[in-house]
Amino acid sequence: MAWSPTAAAQPGPAAPDWAFGTPGGEVAVAAVCTASLGAYLLPQRRSAWGAASSEERNETIGIVSDITGAAVGTMLVLGSGYALEGGYLAGGGVRRPFSRALRTSLIEVEAAALSTGLSSVIKRLSGRCRPRSWRTDRCGDTDLDFDAFPSGHTTPVAAIAGARLNLALRTTGDAAPRLGALAIAEAATVVTMALRIGSGAHSWQDVGAGMILGHVTGFAIAAIHPIAPSKAPYAAGPPPEPTPEPAAFTWSWTF
Repeated sequence: MAWSPTAAAQPGPAAPDWAFGTPGGEVAVAAVCTASLGAYLLPQRRSAWGAASSEERNETIGIVSDITGAAVGTMLVLGSGYALEGGYLAGGGVRRPFSRALRTSLIEVEAAALSTGLSSVIKRLSGRCRPRSWRTDRCGDTDLDFDAFPSGHTTPVAAIAGARLNLALRTTGDAAPRLGALAIAEAATVVTMALRIGSGAHSWQDVGAGMILGHVTGFAIAAIHPIAPSKAPYAAGPPPEPTPEPAAFTWSWTF
């Protein structure tokens, strides 16, 4: 389709705005999400809630799960999503698309932070034993043996998946980049869940709760960011060529 003024007026990609539509709202949300991480410092309860089964520790699988989930996995998923979001905005003709894509990354960081904080609160209150520490109806002797529920490795990547799901549902134009970003986050979530069970760190209920908590938190954080449709400079094809200047006669009778 050739460029035309009518095509140029069509709405561009659906880019998220600040939280509640104002920079102040974004500051408030970011502050709450960051403050929630302080829950990690709460004292750990040691309850009688045992693991679903007793399992041996597998260090190798545990190391791999550190790459697919938790802090490292979260950073990898964030990076891939940023690249795809920038491509989505660039494909729609948004000016400075990769600068604009940082707002989407901010939403995902907020979702990961808040879900991690909420996960820490639940961990401290529930005090469930880890499978690798569960022996004959008795748990281990350290606080780390009692913080199984929910899975802290699974929750942040699941939160990113939840945020991307919300944005994908509100996407206009070519949704392929955002669907790709969603697929990456969902894959990281599922793989991390399996690895955490295989490493002996969690029972299936722990990773399932982390997956649900993350998705709900991420979806909610994205939902409070209204979509601000941008006007693409052109809808399809190259921008118009500049209008040539008309020929003009000069005193030398040349033109």
